[in-house]
Amino acid sequence: MLFNENWLREWVDPRVGSDGLAETLTLAGLEVETMSPVSPLELSRTNSKKLVVGRISGIAMHPDADRLRVCDVDVGRRRTLTIVCGAPNAAAGMTVPVALVGARLPGGEIRSSAIRGVASEGMLCSAAELGLAEQSSGLLALDDDADPGTLRADHLSLDDQVFELSLTPNRGDCLSIIGVAREVAVLTGSPMRQRQSARV
Repeated sequence: MLFNENWLREWVDPRVGSDGLAETLTLAGLEVETMSPVSPLELSRTNSKKLVVGRISGIAMHPDADRLRVCDVDVGRRRTLTIVCGAPNAAAGMTVPVALVGARLPGGEIRSSAIRGVASEGMLCSAAELGLAEQSSGLLALDDDADPGTLRADHLSLDDQVFELSLTPNRGDCLSIIGVAREVAVLTGSPMRQRQSARV
């Protein structure tokens, strides 16, 4: 059984951290086999501030490359950033993850550079470039209501843990997030939350 901690805490939020939650479940017979971060990115305070939500406010063809476009990107600062992008789905008005100069991605650190003669001040990211998928065909589209400059980890809830439970055959009641939440509520004395619409 796999579940992420933030999802569980939508149902029941005990006053224990991730390690305490894992210990509580294991001692109750719901052995936590693994606990791993949702995102493989280094979510240190410094790096998380370099991964933000951006909105493409303008886009034009690169003057010296057919497959590249020059994007004006709003990242919540006084001025927009100029970022050169080769993604086929890049479009004005699109909300996307932006790696600012200094961000560390699985492919390396983002630096300010000139791409075919045009200065680029960051990188518009796909799911694969963020380490969230093996392959991507274009930029990762975010919700339109995401505010430019918002930390990407906060917007996508990437500061999260995935728990893997090893369940015995007699614990079929814990094969759903609601079942695990009920168990955690009983074990910790924390109240279950009533939710109008929930993922089951």
